[in-house]
Amino acid sequence: YNIILKKLSYLFLSFALITSFVSCDQVESVPDASPVLISEIAGTWVVDMIYDGDPAGTNTISIYNTGANDSNLMWLDDQEHSWGLLAKVPLNLQALTFGGAGLDELYYGVTVNITEGKIIKGGATAPSGDVVDSISFKAEFSDIPGEIWEYSGYRSTGKIEDLP
Repeated sequence: YNIILKKLSYLFLSFALITSFVSCDQVESVPDASPVLISEIAGTWVVDMIYDGDPAGTNTISIYNTGANDSNLMWLDDQEHSWGLLAKVPLNLQALTFGGAGLDELYYGVTVNITEGKIIKGGATAPSGDVVDSISFKAEFSDIPGEIWEYSGYRSTGKIEDLP
């Protein structure tokens, strides 16, 4: 009886193994070759934060393209390092300015006004001595109206001495 069960289990295991090899069609994955339209500003930025006039630390934020790869929108993401800022922000790529009012902030479900957003090519010197782009903007959240977060800093070089 045990011999029959053992042979049946081997037969079943062999059948399952063979069908797993032939049941899947191999399809080669092809990455999207379209360029990131905002690549000149996308990346990690090291910023000093000021909250309502008082220093609130130094950390990183990220800028990246939207799923539609628009050249007039960008994601602005503080990775919850400050009050919590994840918003799709209107962008003027030619002027290197950004901002908008009543933008949906997705970490906490509030709205945010982004003002005075600008990037200056070669506008900062990182602690390592490298000349990099600078960034600055202000954010006012609907759950703390009248209180302003100010962000200013530089594009991260990835060097250890340039990280917060």
